[in-house]
Amino acid sequence: MAETVRYMMDTFAPEDEEQSDNEYHKLIRAQTKTPITTEDNEQFTPAEIKDVINGMNKNKAPGVDGITSDILQRAFNLLPKSATTMYNGCLRTACFPRIWKRAKIIPIVKPGKETTDDISSIAQ
Repeated sequence: MAETVRYMMDTFAPEDEEQSDNEYHKLIRAQTKTPITTEDNEQFTPAEIKDVINGMNKNKAPGVDGITSDILQRAFNLLPKSATTMYNGCLRTACFPRIWKRAKIIPIVKPGKETTDDISSIAQ
């Protein structure tokens, strides 16, 4: 089991190590450290945010913060201006909380493939 988990992590979430960057990756990494300030940075509107939140799959499990799409919808409906200000602050500063970038990976083995070594037997 431990070997399978290691293999899955290497396949689905490889390490991000600067010392192994090629020239292209070094360029990309350097660009991400430069704040993005262009004239076409338009702020999010409350309607755009509401559309995205309403379009979230209600059957998906919550993230590591435990917030479901239903909770997010209710919070937005109560505080649309605050939510819009928060998202626009993230956009303006090009800084999004690390917890928003985390994911909990729960592999689900396809029926009949429980004993295979083929990584494609994992439902994604």
